[in-house]
Amino acid sequence: MDVLSDDLASIYQRLTTTISKEEFAARVRQKVEDMSGLCDEKTAALLVAHELGIDTVVQIAQIDAQTGTVVFVGKLTRVSPTREFSRDGDVGYVANLVVSDATGSIRVVLWNDLAQHVEELQIGQTLKIAGVVRDGGYGLEVNAREIEVDESAAKTEIEPPKGMEGIANLIAGLNGVDVRGVILELQPVRTFSKRDGSVGKVTNVMLGDETGRVRVTLWDDLAENVVDFVSGDVLDIKNGYTRERYGRLEVHVGNRGSLQKGTGRIEFAEKFIPIRDVQVEIPCTVAGIIEEVGALREFTRGNGSVGKVRNIVVSDDTGEIRVALWGDKALTISEEDTQSQITLRDCMPKNGLNNQLELSVDWRSGLCLANKIGRAQKEHAAPQESADAGITGTVISSAMAVCVDNGVDYLTFDKAFDNLALTVGDEVTVVGIKTNDKFEAKSIAKLPQEVASRKLETIKRRLNEFHSSI
Repeated sequence: MDVLSDDLASIYQRLTTTISKEEFAARVRQKVEDMSGLCDEKTAALLVAHELGIDTVVQIAQIDAQTGTVVFVGKLTRVSPTREFSRDGDVGYVANLVVSDATGSIRVVLWNDLAQHVEELQIGQTLKIAGVVRDGGYGLEVNAREIEVDESAAKTEIEPPKGMEGIANLIAGLNGVDVRGVILELQPVRTFSKRDGSVGKVTNVMLGDETGRVRVTLWDDLAENVVDFVSGDVLDIKNGYTRERYGRLEVHVGNRGSLQKGTGRIEFAEKFIPIRDVQVEIPCTVAGIIEEVGALREFTRGNGSVGKVRNIVVSDDTGEIRVALWGDKALTISEEDTQSQITLRDCMPKNGLNNQLELSVDWRSGLCLANKIGRAQKEHAAPQESADAGITGTVISSAMAVCVDNGVDYLTFDKAFDNLALTVGDEVTVVGIKTNDKFEAKSIAKLPQEVASRKLETIKRRLNEFHSSI
């Protein structure tokens, strides 16, 4: 490194009175070696400058996806426990922080050695962080390379940000969480038996905002309230809590929480990441081309049930990755779909066969299959998406086929339940599988009269809102 690159030369210009060019180059080489290739020369040079006390510190609001390497100062407002994972046969560690200054907040990811020392940090401490900015699975984040606690700054109690938490700022292990988002998906209410013999209720809602999206689980009385909402509504959640389930962040709302319809409008934009940036155990959404389709395989689970799996290979402009499709997702792809465009949402990257990184696509994930490249125009159809679906609404037709309408959306399906007589006007909940525009009902149940009455009032309210807006 006798001749410094333009990036390194511009950094060294601030160090000319502190260190010789030869020593600077040597320290940069050593930093790259010490970090086992986890940073490039520019990042290493910035870290060397940071160690020498010469930094260009930015405010959090100035950080964006194009910032690259960054140094900033802020108060520690959130800490998640360290989590262990396996990568290439070795054990790795990861933890997450939320750091705030006067201009905003940002998620900070700690890996390995830094993650193992996260218990040494305390809420309210002032941190100086050097790292690399990336657009991660939960939104903008900084992968920390070095953290310094400013012992001269007074530790202060940090109040939660006023208003609602941005979804990108959520981490596991938080209580008293407030979230605002637009409803992207609603699932029917399900019942289950509690340990005390009573019947519990649960449902899931997918919420999104300008920063990302998150799965919300509503329990018991709050689960019943889902009939008051439809996709597209803004939902305000107060006093929930976050947890990590199967490697994915979720918000749970129980009897201490509340939800209500919010005002205003929230724009949600799907966040895709390049395949080359996929990291183990970090949920992601990718899009690409199907390069290979493997055979459908069946296996027997420990409980005796039969499962299905199919492997495919998907590529984009940055690389390719093996994908494991589980259950019903495995049935949506065939060899004819080679060279088709595909979108995979909320996948979990794991170490698969021979410790090769692969995406796991299961019942929590979304799969959207577009048409094969080069097919005739007349064969082009809307992207196919197979996913769990359902609706709670009013039966408006029950002759050759059943049509259930909730005032905003509807589902039509073949009449396939001989043991349940349906008539026009019945309030029902239907659950099944939707592939493209075809819905296959798996179960159907009539709603109790009191819930049906509430649903009817909701539909009337929607109609009144519609008429008042025109």
